[in-house]
Amino acid sequence: MVNFVYPEELYLFVESIRCFQVRDVGSSKWLEVHEMIIKLSQQAALEVAEQREEEVKEFLISRDKLSVLINEAYCVNLWKSRVLPHLLEIDPNPQATFLIYTVLYHEAAVVALLDLCLYHPSGCESLQDSVLDLIDYAAQGVAQVIGLVSMGYHENETKLDVDEAVLTELERQKRDLIYKIGLRCVSLLSYLADNVSLFHLGAARRMLVTHDIPWLIVDVLSFRPWQRKTSKGLEKFIDEKWTSVDDVTKIIKPEAQAWFCARQLLLSPQIVDYYPLNEARCKQLSKLACMMHETLLDQLPVLVELKQYVSRLTISGNTGKKTKNLILEDMPQIQDNLIKEVERDGGFYQVAQNQDGVFLNNNREEICALATKLTSAYGTEILCELEQHMADLELKKDEAKSDDSATATTSEESDEKTHKCGKCQVPAKKKCANCKLVHYCSRECQLKDWPQHKDSCLNCVD
Repeated sequence: MVNFVYPEELYLFVESIRCFQVRDVGSSKWLEVHEMIIKLSQQAALEVAEQREEEVKEFLISRDKLSVLINEAYCVNLWKSRVLPHLLEIDPNPQATFLIYTVLYHEAAVVALLDLCLYHPSGCESLQDSVLDLIDYAAQGVAQVIGLVSMGYHENETKLDVDEAVLTELERQKRDLIYKIGLRCVSLLSYLADNVSLFHLGAARRMLVTHDIPWLIVDVLSFRPWQRKTSKGLEKFIDEKWTSVDDVTKIIKPEAQAWFCARQLLLSPQIVDYYPLNEARCKQLSKLACMMHETLLDQLPVLVELKQYVSRLTISGNTGKKTKNLILEDMPQIQDNLIKEVERDGGFYQVAQNQDGVFLNNNREEICALATKLTSAYGTEILCELEQHMADLELKKDEAKSDDSATATTSEESDEKTHKCGKCQVPAKKKCANCKLVHYCSRECQLKDWPQHKDSCLNCVD
């Protein structure tokens, strides 16, 4: 069995994860923990892909490490936006950029782990006060993606922004990771919205008032950053890469999560009172009505309620002012604490000068030694073995499909007789348009069964 982290190593890896300061980024201790986070991220993704027991997720939650991961995401984000520009001022063309890319990729690996852990309510519950920091981080990540899409960044074959032609390779890598992280942040917001009852009231207020997440999600659904048009046809962002698709109506994970987030925030009775509808918000939310077509509702039938809500909103307009509840709001701490620590170190420019010898090192032997160490950390040999294993599984699936198609015509009538509705158990011909695993006799039964069917259906979207 392929593993990036073996069971006997798992406890040590998880326990070794700790909070770092911006000044520590790129140090030997930081790189050791970086290796462990990379391997944990790969192992967690492997466990989900092969439907194993999710041991990485369980260890991270039980050892209260999600707040540490949020700290790491903020730490690298601050380094990327406040320290890296100073380093590039010192040396605009560093000889070896792989260590800089390693730091940038560290943030993506951390967010991937958070994405896998927060899919489960137990992960959300373990966030406690750090949920406020995560809301701020995810909202910023989604806003950055919207900014990139508005410049035509994702459709880079035809719509280049002015700066794209002169961007360095490092800047392109940086933007690619911002894009991937931002799309994962859509899922993070969806998970938080779905479990908002597990948090204190300040979390709901921060989502609805401070960041106006419903407005932000409408923008995401309007810009559709998960798809683009190229000379080869339509492509969608599936499994962290752009993939040509034949069925353009097929809903993929980021789009589904955006819709679920909007539905939960607008229809949840626990938090709706914290979102008063003024004229501007009504106008923004009404954009959802034209996006909820029949094909979308067939794949995500739970959105029928959202469409009815938006339709009523479009007709009635502003429903009046809601009562404003007085809340003593908690404030996020992680980013502020990191910035205060940087100020004690002399500021971001001083940190950049202190890290000059690490990131702008011109010693060829030291660069080669570090590159060799990092290459082993990324487990390229194991990745090749895993890719071959997954390719073999896909081949077996294709062979099974071809065998099924050979007998499909002769067995179609008998199949219709044996399939039963997933809700009422009467004979059913229609099946879920997304997972194609569960049959229903009517849309009404599909809607009623959605709370039970949701988890298995979303796994198919993933």
